[in-house]
Amino acid sequence: MESSYILKVDPSNQQQNESDRSFIGGYPSIPASMEIPVCQLCGAEETFFFQAAFPESHEWHDLSMAVFACTSCAHEEYLIPEMLQDTLPGVDIPKGFLESYQRNFKINIFKTKEGIMRKGYKEKVQFKRWNLTPVSENAISENKIGGQPNWLLEDESPTSYNATVPMFFLLQLMEDFKFDIVPDAHPQIIISLRGNPEPSEHRYYELFLANQLYFFGTNDRSEPLVYILTQV
Repeated sequence: MESSYILKVDPSNQQQNESDRSFIGGYPSIPASMEIPVCQLCGAEETFFFQAAFPESHEWHDLSMAVFACTSCAHEEYLIPEMLQDTLPGVDIPKGFLESYQRNFKINIFKTKEGIMRKGYKEKVQFKRWNLTPVSENAISENKIGGQPNWLLEDESPTSYNATVPMFFLLQLMEDFKFDIVPDAHPQIIISLRGNPEPSEHRYYELFLANQLYFFGTNDRSEPLVYILTQV
């Protein structure tokens, strides 16, 4: 069984370095050839939330995942990633879905060694370094990489992509996770109780309504793709 690694925020003084590979906020460290994604719904530059470098024991070792999402607009239909219509678990994800469902968010997968700090990006989320701590207990309910998902509800693991490529569990973020923002960052646009988009009163961002998030990847390093599933 694959090892689990808890994602713990480093409590020490936080200053981002070129060598940082797993962290929240600050400047994304992605290849120079990758553009900062733009929201397909409103055209605004998406916000960088976090990235994680997968460890040596992981199936995606030497790869990293960077997660962007729009905080400049809010649409009732796109508050969380589009869900599959078929019954889970064991669903096959149809060809093309993992690219087309990324309308107001973007998951970038790249070789870790090719990441460079993109200081041209306007920082919005406060930088916090993540330490990866190996654990033997796969059932532990914390932010983690690898092992087995800790389901809030029933198991909803996808089995394959395009009926040919197996899917496997990448990482999870626990529900109610809040991303503190820098002083001059704009408030996140949310759907109010009246059903209208408006700025949040809080000085933090939430990713996909702060639901519990499960990330699954394709078992194909030549064309790595990610499926995000939420539970609340």
